[in-house]
Amino acid sequence: MKDEEASSVTFAERAFSSVSGTDDFFGKIKEKLFYIENWKTHSGMCNFELFDESGNIDHEKTLSIGDFIRITLPGSGKDDWVKIINIHHAENEVIITIQPSYNPTENAPDKSVTSHFFTGESTNNFCLQKEAKKVSLYVIGLNEKSNTKDTANVIETVRNFATANLGYYLGIQKNEWETFCKKFLEIEESEKDKE
Repeated sequence: MKDEEASSVTFAERAFSSVSGTDDFFGKIKEKLFYIENWKTHSGMCNFELFDESGNIDHEKTLSIGDFIRITLPGSGKDDWVKIINIHHAENEVIITIQPSYNPTENAPDKSVTSHFFTGESTNNFCLQKEAKKVSLYVIGLNEKSNTKDTANVIETVRNFATANLGYYLGIQKNEWETFCKKFLEIEESEKDKE
């Protein structure tokens, strides 16, 4: 079984033959990263939908701190919710940090209940970096623990445990984020440099 508390790192990188090609590509990918429609397009199995702070769906806006993302993993039995808790911008780096959250679309949502297979202490960090002639995209999971406390019934408890642990061990989670990173960096589309 997976450790009670664990971390994970998945990434892809793409090399370029010139600094200007690297700069152009980094700018393009940075812009794409802030639109949830691109997350859907670059995902292997998951579906992502963006909701504002009030729980209203909004596919057109860019990601902002306080927004929610509904994640649907086919066959998992329910949707999982995360909240964007931080966005870090630097010249050569962007980090979007999300954390498991309550479901903001419920009538009078209970903000103390985490509607995700990981606990509310977990985070995922989407890190886009540029250095010299290379662009990298990382998905770094920290404090990943099964959420077996905030569940409505035994079935949901089993579902959360299985998704967090069996999904991890079968490589589903790692493969999903690896696909995400590669597709965002357009690695499957072309292994050649784009100037």
